Amino acid sequence: MKGFLELTMWDGGKGAERCMVPVRLITGIVEDKDGTFVETGLDVKGKGTGIFAAESYDEVKQKIKNCEV
Repeated sequence: MKGFLELTMWDGGKGAERCMVPVRLITGIVEDKDGTFVETGLDVKGKGTGIFAAESYDEVKQKIKNCEV
């Protein structure tokens, strides 16, 4: 789908769920030992909001590069 990334939401090993994230809403990507946090904005307290993805930083980066925006 044009302008979206399909990612696997990290849930601590309980079972994978897929989601579509609009590329235009992504404000940052951070990798840690559990996966990758894809930030999509800030909450009212200024804390980053988004999803934890099971994909690695490099996988998310490649998906963004390949995305038809």
